[in-house]
Amino acid sequence: MFDVGFSELVVIGLIALIVLGPKRLPEVARTAGRWMGQLRRFINNVKQDLDREIHQDELAELRKLRDELDSTRSLMQSTSGDLIKGFAETASAVTANTIHSGEPSKLTTLTDPAEFPAPAKRARAKSAKKSRSGKQHGGKRTTRRR
Repeated sequence: MFDVGFSELVVIGLIALIVLGPKRLPEVARTAGRWMGQLRRFINNVKQDLDREIHQDELAELRKLRDELDSTRSLMQSTSGDLIKGFAETASAVTANTIHSGEPSKLTTLTDPAEFPAPAKRARAKSAKKSRSGKQHGGKRTTRRR
């Protein structure tokens, strides 16, 4: 704030000592200290109030964004549900119009998830364990005696 060094403080102290005298200087210093403390507390309170107001404004904006996102999500879900229903109706209309053969339409077999085959699981073959040297053993390690 102010660029006041130690030498400037000494000069101010000497001038105050000469003007006020040694009896009144401690009393004035205490009063000035109290005023400075009150001024600092007031400034800190104002800063905290401003910070609270700023955070409340930010929170209000975030709440508004969350509400907009919720409405957009619900719109997307309803639209996707309508699209799925439309595709299902189209698929059923296509199968109803193409009953000229005995086999089901390729469109219905591709869109029906129950018709997909389950993925095959790979079976792990149990093999004999190999040691670092590459020799096979039956799972038991034996140490050589010397």
